[in-house]
Amino acid sequence: MKQTDFLVKVKKELCKYSNIPKNLGDYITEAIKKDEEEHLLPAIFKGNERKVVWERIDNRFKKASNITKLSPVKLLKALDFHSKDTFLGRIDAVLAELRTIFFLSDLNLYDIIPLKAKNEKSADFIAKGNLHIYAIEVFCKISKKLRENLNYIEIIREHSTTEFDLLQHYISRANEKKLQLDNTAEKYLCDKKIMVMVLDDLSILGSLTYYEYPEILEKISTELDWGSNYHFAIVTGVTTLGIDIVEDVIYPRITT
Repeated sequence: MKQTDFLVKVKKELCKYSNIPKNLGDYITEAIKKDEEEHLLPAIFKGNERKVVWERIDNRFKKASNITKLSPVKLLKALDFHSKDTFLGRIDAVLAELRTIFFLSDLNLYDIIPLKAKNEKSADFIAKGNLHIYAIEVFCKISKKLRENLNYIEIIREHSTTEFDLLQHYISRANEKKLQLDNTAEKYLCDKKIMVMVLDDLSILGSLTYYEYPEILEKISTELDWGSNYHFAIVTGVTTLGIDIVEDVIYPRITT
């Protein structure tokens, strides 16, 4: 199918979903025009799977809109999404932030407010609950592509484990993003901070059990040693392609 024909088809399909903001459709169009298809969800290019993806995205925006009391259009804008920003992983980041909103709501947090990036680095959300104000930073772990160097791949297989890889990746991103959490906590008088990894790496999801995630988070908390006001979470939930693995965990637990 020619590029122009495909774009017309996608635009017609998206018109059927009232909760998917037009800006998201513009992003998909922009990525395809720039020949950056690898920046999009692979299922978008598969006719038999695309309908499922649109429905799930539509439902997620509707649910997140109900929680935040923002329209889907205002919510996407608040998530600092720009249709011309076709950076790799951008659409994954938006879906990760929507799933984080559900996660925070399930923790009985409320007044969940997305924060737009300004001059200073800041976290992604603030929220209230249990007489506390929380700053929340989100990052996404998606499936990584194998490198072409077979020797390198063999070394990775021999000297690492799924748990070790996940732990190290989490710690590296947490150290990188701690400043954003602390800046936001100071500005909004937050006394609690949550680091959230949204896990979309199917190779990891398929090899770890629910009971292993809390152990990993406890090790992360011990390794970082930031104090009791920091919480660490892994969100899996339901992936975009419908794999139902609800294994969302947080350490230390938030008690109501």
